[in-house]
Amino acid sequence: MKTSRLRRLSICITDLENIPPEKITIAGNGKKYASLTTWDYAGENINDHDFSVSITRSVQEKQDGIPVMYIGGGLIIGY
Repeated sequence: MKTSRLRRLSICITDLENIPPEKITIAGNGKKYASLTTWDYAGENINDHDFSVSITRSVQEKQDGIPVMYIGGGLIIGY
């Protein structure tokens, strides 16, 4: 069973404005969504973050070596 953990994150709004249009999905309600991925760091990070936030890449994008688009980071602040 997974343990719940409280996370606090910040996302760079300027970076969000630069998301490629093909990464944005428009739902039936007309709202726009982007799939995000988080990555927990194994140790201390120089930016004092416990994890990073990036735009999700497809398998093909990973194989093609498309770089990760980091848009933020965060802290794990409790259980």
